[in-house]
Amino acid sequence: MKTFVKVISLVILFSLVASCGGTPATTAPITEPTEAPATTTPITEPTEAPATEVPLSAAEQWAMDNEVGPYQPAEDDWAAIETAAREEGKVVVYSNSSRIMDVAELWAAAYPDIVIEAYDLGGAEVVSKVREEQRAGAFTGDVWANAQGPDMEGEFLPNQYLWKFIPTEYLAVISEENQNPVVTSSTEVFGWIYNTELNPEGCPISNWWELTDEAWRGKIFIKDPTVSAEDLGLLMSAVRNTDDFATAYETLYGRSWETDPAFGADTPDAGWLWLKKFAQNAPTGVGGSDDVWGAMAVPGLTENKLGWAPYSKYRKVLSGDAVFSPCTQMIPVAGVQKHNYLAVINEAPHPNAAKLFIRFALSVEAFDPYNQVGQYSGRSDITPVEAALPFVGVPVYNFDNLFVYENITAFHDFYVINLLAP
Repeated sequence: MKTFVKVISLVILFSLVASCGGTPATTAPITEPTEAPATTTPITEPTEAPATEVPLSAAEQWAMDNEVGPYQPAEDDWAAIETAAREEGKVVVYSNSSRIMDVAELWAAAYPDIVIEAYDLGGAEVVSKVREEQRAGAFTGDVWANAQGPDMEGEFLPNQYLWKFIPTEYLAVISEENQNPVVTSSTEVFGWIYNTELNPEGCPISNWWELTDEAWRGKIFIKDPTVSAEDLGLLMSAVRNTDDFATAYETLYGRSWETDPAFGADTPDAGWLWLKKFAQNAPTGVGGSDDVWGAMAVPGLTENKLGWAPYSKYRKVLSGDAVFSPCTQMIPVAGVQKHNYLAVINEAPHPNAAKLFIRFALSVEAFDPYNQVGQYSGRSDITPVEAALPFVGVPVYNFDNLFVYENITAFHDFYVINLLAP
């Protein structure tokens, strides 16, 4: 679904000064002419040819001209940026979240003279749209507000489709992790959830390997990893921690993972073995995260089931629509944390408005629509809502963008083969 909100609103000059001077003339005493001595040609050492300066690409030149990426100055001149943004008069934001509309309303109140076109496209469509625009040279978008880290880090940044921009005033409150490869606007935790009505004493499992046991065969719901690159990437980011999964196996079963009957040439480490056994345990792939809790955590169910979902869906519990809680005591970790990113799109028609929007999007005010259970600001000085506090600081792995980008095809095929195994 594509929607947009339009709100009607409204050189650096370098100079080089070169100077040169002569030396004063001197006089020498007059002497009688003498026979000129024989002359020899002085021997000089060969000089190395000066290095040829590599010209900037068109994208790099644009980034330099607009002071983004590696060309951002040590301090931002917000008076000049804001003046230029008002002259540009507009900012176009491509987002993967419907809550961008809430941010757009806040922007409209703060900057009534700068039109905002905020598009809720979904993560995959943001990727497709930016890629197509960049390849075609049809530069339309200004801001990337998206969580598709693998495409961003594996393709878009190397191809200079996106540029990093972090307001320098926020550097002190944004961790190094959240500054790279571009700024993180928020993080979101995904993990295993259970039905609290059917399990009043807590989560019925405590180890990821229990999800591969016969007791839970066909009773686990997840956004279908065969079509959801995000959810497959989340599982990949977990199982790549092979030593942790090997230890977790031994903790649960008291023996090495290599003794498992499913161990073989196709399982080079404990992570591959877990994914194989999980797929063979017939998890049910559904269309979305709401379908996950809708299948295993609506009030009144009688059969115990588990799910994989973002903690942000806990808002459905707070509203009374769902009865679940995260399994926070899982071994080796409770879940996987993904990042939502902000970046300036290459050749953005409104580069100063893009900078101003990123600054605004990182503010306390603009984060308010996202401040919920399981979702946290990229800034360390913005306090999570009270309902989120029991789930703050649970052990998680980070979504590994490059690992997923480079290996997702192999993991996808492996998962499908084992999902369909008899």
